Amino acid sequence: MKLNSLDLNLLLVFDAILRTGSVTQAAEDVGLTQPTMSNALTRLREYFNDQLFVRTQGVMQPTPLALRLSVPVQEALLQLRQALEDKRHFDAETSERCFRICMTEVAQRIFLPKLLSHFRTEAPHVQIATVDMPPEATQLALGSGELDLAVGYFADFGPNFYAQRIFQEHYVAMLRRGHPAGSSGGLSLSAYLGALHIVYLPAAASHQTLETVLDREFARHDIKRRVGLRVAHSLGLSTIVASTDLVLTIPSRLAQDFSNLVDVQLFELPLDIPRIDIKQYWHARFHRDPAIQWLRAQFQHIFNV
Repeated sequence: MKLNSLDLNLLLVFDAILRTGSVTQAAEDVGLTQPTMSNALTRLREYFNDQLFVRTQGVMQPTPLALRLSVPVQEALLQLRQALEDKRHFDAETSERCFRICMTEVAQRIFLPKLLSHFRTEAPHVQIATVDMPPEATQLALGSGELDLAVGYFADFGPNFYAQRIFQEHYVAMLRRGHPAGSSGGLSLSAYLGALHIVYLPAAASHQTLETVLDREFARHDIKRRVGLRVAHSLGLSTIVASTDLVLTIPSRLAQDFSNLVDVQLFELPLDIPRIDIKQYWHARFHRDPAIQWLRAQFQHIFNV
C-alpha cells in the first residue's frame, strides 16, 4: 500500500467512526451524507483490505487492524489540528516558546528588565534568549528563522525585511565628574574636539555610522580626532569614564543607565549629530507568524513612548 494512493480525507472518516461507533453519527460529525460516508468506508476497506469496523450489537466495533491504526491516525490528526490552530493563534498565557532576539547592548539594557517583568504576568512560561552578532549575520539568521527578531540600531537590512520604529534616540557625551572639558555651561565645541575619545563599536549594531559622522565633523573643523581607547563591549565602560579623562559618545539611554552606577556627567553634544531610530526588524517569511506578531506588539506596547 502506498500513501499517495490514499485519499487523506478518508482518515477523518476513519477517526469519526472510531470515535462515534456509528456510521450515521460519524457522517454528521464530518458533515457528509450517510450514503457518502458509507461509500468512504467502502473505499477505506478496499485500501486496507480489511473490514476495519464490524457492527456488533448496534455498534461499529474496530477490527484488530483498525485498533493498531487508531493511535497513529489520531495522533497525526491531532498534530495537524494543533499546527493549523497555532498558525492562527498564539496563546501567550500557556506558550513555552523561547524567542531568540538579537539585541544591541543598549537595547538589552533598556528592554530586557521591563520586558521580563511584563512577561511574568502576560506570558509566564515564555522564554527569551538574546544573542549578539554582527548585522550581516543577523540578517541571515532572521531569514533562516534562527532569530525571531532584531531590536536596536541597525542599518537597513534591505528587501524582504520589515522594520518598525519603537522610539527615537540621540547621542550624548559622558565625562567623569570634574572633567576639565565639562562646565556648568555645558560642553563647548573646542573642548569636545580637543578631548581624548573612546570609540565604542558593539558587534550587534551599526554604530560605525556614528563614527563616520564624527570623523566627518572633526574633519570639517580641520581637527584629527584623538582616540585613546577602542572597545566592543560596554562592560567596564562606566568605570573607565569615571576614572579617566576619556570622553565617551553614546546613546542617551545607555548613558543614563551608566550615570546611575558611577559619578559621571552627561552633556549634550556641541555637534549636530542626527538622531537614530531604535527599531525592531523581522523577515517577510515570518510577517504573519502569530507568535512573532505577538512579540512585536509587546515591544510596541511597552516601549513606544
